[in-house]
Amino acid sequence: MTERARADQGSTVGGLHLQLSKLLLGSLLAAVAATGALIITVIVGMPPGHPPPPPPGGMPSPPPLTSLAVFPVITGLFVLAWLAVVVAFSRDQILRRIDQLRDGPVTDGRQFDEILAELRTQLAADRERELHVLEERIAELTEEYGEQRETDGYLNGMRVATGEEPVPAKVHSIRRTPPQR
Repeated sequence: MTERARADQGSTVGGLHLQLSKLLLGSLLAAVAATGALIITVIVGMPPGHPPPPPPGGMPSPPPLTSLAVFPVITGLFVLAWLAVVVAFSRDQILRRIDQLRDGPVTDGRQFDEILAELRTQLAADRERELHVLEERIAELTEEYGEQRETDGYLNGMRVATGEEPVPAKVHSIRRTPPQR
């Protein structure tokens, strides 16, 4: 079996190549099971068309809580399972497209790998540059905070020395005072 014949094994619908990967197949099975569970829960959990008559003594009985508690859980599983199907299908399409680009007539595999390596290098350089800017900003803020704290401490000390009533300070002691015994 040749490579081209192996690549053409799936069906093509409207330009989309549907080849069932293990992830897509597992997601589809989970989605079908979740759909069945949701349908069964809705059928079994739906209250009858008319409420039962109230007991002779007064208030009607409350609805059963078991179906009310299970319904959101089953609905959540249904949504997550079908979302997993969409993600797996998209992933398979992207990987197939990358393989086509890598093996296509426009670029050979080495050229495609060089482009990917260049992109990775650019991303790493951008990350380093952003990290350096962040480090500078943190150092600047730390220095500014230290100067503000020193100034507030100096002013508070001058107020105490002159006998003025101290302004409620924003400066708090770094060390806790030991409790009085």
